[in-house]
Amino acid sequence: MEPLLTISQSPSSRTMITVWMVAVALGALLALIPLETLALLAGAALALVLALAHPVLAVGMAVLSVPVQELVVLPGGLSVTQAAVLLTLGVWVLHTLARAEQRMLPADLLLLWGGLLFALLLSASITPYSRTEALRETSRWVVAAVVWMVAASTITRRWHVIYLLACLLLAPAVCAGIGIVQFAVGDGPPSFRIAPDLPYVRAYGTIGQPNSFAGYLNMAWPLAFALAMVSTGSAWRSRGQHRLTIVSRWILAIILWSITGVVLLALLASFSRGAWIGAAIGALGMALGLGRRALPVFLGLAATGAAVALLAITGILPEALIVRLASIGRSMAWFDATAITVTPENFAVVERMAHLQAGWEMFRAAPLFGVGTGNYAVVYPEFAVGAWYASRGHAHNYYLHMAAEAGIVGLLAYLALIGGMIRQTAHALRRTIDPVLYSAAIGGCGIIAAVAGHNLFENLHVLNFGIQLAGIWAVIGAIAHHTEDIQPRCAILSRVERGSLAVT
Repeated sequence: MEPLLTISQSPSSRTMITVWMVAVALGALLALIPLETLALLAGAALALVLALAHPVLAVGMAVLSVPVQELVVLPGGLSVTQAAVLLTLGVWVLHTLARAEQRMLPADLLLLWGGLLFALLLSASITPYSRTEALRETSRWVVAAVVWMVAASTITRRWHVIYLLACLLLAPAVCAGIGIVQFAVGDGPPSFRIAPDLPYVRAYGTIGQPNSFAGYLNMAWPLAFALAMVSTGSAWRSRGQHRLTIVSRWILAIILWSITGVVLLALLASFSRGAWIGAAIGALGMALGLGRRALPVFLGLAATGAAVALLAITGILPEALIVRLASIGRSMAWFDATAITVTPENFAVVERMAHLQAGWEMFRAAPLFGVGTGNYAVVYPEFAVGAWYASRGHAHNYYLHMAAEAGIVGLLAYLALIGGMIRQTAHALRRTIDPVLYSAAIGGCGIIAAVAGHNLFENLHVLNFGIQLAGIWAVIGAIAHHTEDIQPRCAILSRVERGSLAVT
């Protein structure tokens, strides 16, 4: 006798039941995981997927991680930046093993990078002081070299350049916005107040120190300014085209000018005299990069200087800003820190000079290979000047700092690397005919000059800022050596736009 009702389980129905059971089990498991851990896992999975898609995406993540490296600690004690760099290196190795499309690294720059790392390792190996600190400092340069190597060898398309330029601007812009809020609401330690009777503090963003924060901004504003200028020219010349094209170009110009304004305003709010001098040198570097088209830039600089002087004379500028500007000359003078009576007004200037003198004595003690990479703070008490026994960690002049730690060998290797990057930038300016790439190279001129000038007063090769520099150096390298692949095919028709920086 046959049953009245039969329930058949086809393969498809059994599969659906299995899927639903697995989904319910996963849902129950996810419900037990804390929300922060779940968000971390989701973010890590997304980052891994994007990085595996192309190593350039991982380089951008490393660039974006710089402002938050001290804010988030991952499991295992890794910072976000350390994890991003390891991810970048890992996917680059996989990319290379898969024999995917990638560039040959420029032999001259590769040699210069190797020379610097060799000089630092040599100093670290023979130092009688802390080899741990020496290796820690050298690792910062290794990180920068890795990021440059990955980016320089994998930038093969125009979108790679656009993506990296966006990352190189977005991270400093967000950090600058935080700094402006800190300045406006007075959110900072008492030592950061610009005047005892004012509620404002020096902007420091997520970096923690106003001078380092301002140095980070000097690695971004020239690029934003150059791109804003060329985008404005492009928008202005788009009259008569499709309305959507016109609107999109003006929106891009407004965004870039907003980034430029926010970063420059935060730079001003940092009240960093060294950064202001570095910014002026950066503007000069951009003007030199423009060559004969630099006349409007020089006129703009002269007008800005005249306006500042007029506002100072008429008393319109805030007194705290006038005092800060007036002290720039004193901060550049050389004197014996032991022969000066310390007052609240000259404390910072005398302390800076004491660190300079200590660095000079270190260099005199070990002129060839230095006291050891990363050992300035370790040996500072032995070379302290007068009663200045507390070290700030650097000599307030990176060139002297490098000479003190790595000797003349390390200093020459560092200067050779910077010289190689300048030569590469000049080559990029001669080769490209695309206005976007040309403006990026002009911005690179400004960044190299601003960092070089600011390094006369600070050490900007800290806190993995080398990742930001390595990113822009790699972009400039792509412009210099592979312009034909990353510029649009119709760029030959836009040769006249190369002058847009000067005529906009």
